[in-house]
Amino acid sequence: MADITYDLIKDTASFNHIPILTLDKRWYLLVPEVSKTDEIKYWEKKVNDLLKKQGQVTNDLKEVKKIKQQVIQDVVENMEEDGNDFRRKKRMNKNQRLIHEAKDKIESLEDEEKEIPRQLAEANRKLLVETVKMCYAKINENRADLEVLDKWIEATRIKLKKNLLIKHDKESMNEQLYSGMHNIFGPEIMGVLDDINSKGQE
Repeated sequence: MADITYDLIKDTASFNHIPILTLDKRWYLLVPEVSKTDEIKYWEKKVNDLLKKQGQVTNDLKEVKKIKQQVIQDVVENMEEDGNDFRRKKRMNKNQRLIHEAKDKIESLEDEEKEIPRQLAEANRKLLVETVKMCYAKINENRADLEVLDKWIEATRIKLKKNLLIKHDKESMNEQLYSGMHNIFGPEIMGVLDDINSKGQE
């Protein structure tokens, strides 16, 4: 039985378009907690962590863009003030620094936003492989058990047939013996003999 590995199926076209397993209720029915291998638990956690990270990055990006917009708005509103005001200059310098920081943060988050789907797809494919390995291991184990059970059932069926024939033969012989004695000795003597025989069997 060939071992299913990531390398064996990674080039299959449809393998690259599978939905996120941990978002599918059917996956949890297929892989109940009690059946999860350490590898399945590892990749399940990895997929879920990346999903959370993806959500967090999206939220952070919105938040930083919003902050950047507010700072730019503040710069625009304060451009009209007296150019010699020290507080104004300090505020403008601070705003310039915040705008640069926000720009760098946005670039970093956008890079992350592009990278996470690739990492997520990779982790999801690894989870698929471990899920498939677990399922086939169980199927193959059950097949082996079924072969043993089939042999046992067949052997028991043959034995049952033999025992039914033996039972039938013994019942027929008993009927013949009893009928023969009854014909020779008559009902009265057979009644006495039956009583004696019954007591001997107790």
